[in-house]
Amino acid sequence: MAKVAVMMADGFEEIEALSVVDILRRAGVDVSMVSLNNSIEVQGAHGVGLKADITFDEYEFKNADMIVLPGGLPGAEHLAKSHKLGQKLKEAKADNKKLAAICAAPWVLSSAEVLGSEYTCYPGFEATVNHTGYNPNKNVVVDGNIITSRGPATAMEFALELVKELCGEQKYSQIKSGLLF
Repeated sequence: MAKVAVMMADGFEEIEALSVVDILRRAGVDVSMVSLNNSIEVQGAHGVGLKADITFDEYEFKNADMIVLPGGLPGAEHLAKSHKLGQKLKEAKADNKKLAAICAAPWVLSSAEVLGSEYTCYPGFEATVNHTGYNPNKNVVVDGNIITSRGPATAMEFALELVKELCGEQKYSQIKSGLLF
């Protein structure tokens, strides 16, 4: 069973984080919501509070097949400025693991110097990402082991692509049809 860490920082975009968690769990993926904070309490950008499953320092990143980074501000900024997360992203890339980011979160991948040659992000945010290869024409971009997406409205499409990357085409089709997508 695939294992995924969805990083949670105060100010995360609720739709992007929870759509990914929900869809991956429907697909049978072992998903952990990992709080960047020292507490499992995390506050979303729109006032939705939640309890993460585990804190950053407790999570065993070496066991994760994928790290997912939701956008939202200031959530993505907290993630981008975290040196400890940046180090984990570099290690994951070196170990050929999958990295996924949506909305403002490709900034996190760029800050950690692990973003690939093609990506997408929230329109207009590419200047902050500050990396060549921005593709404004796709909702989801898969560039090797790096998967990026545009924003809240593309969260479902992004989550389904993560299912395809982790579980294959058959599971992707099964989950997609069950959601009437």
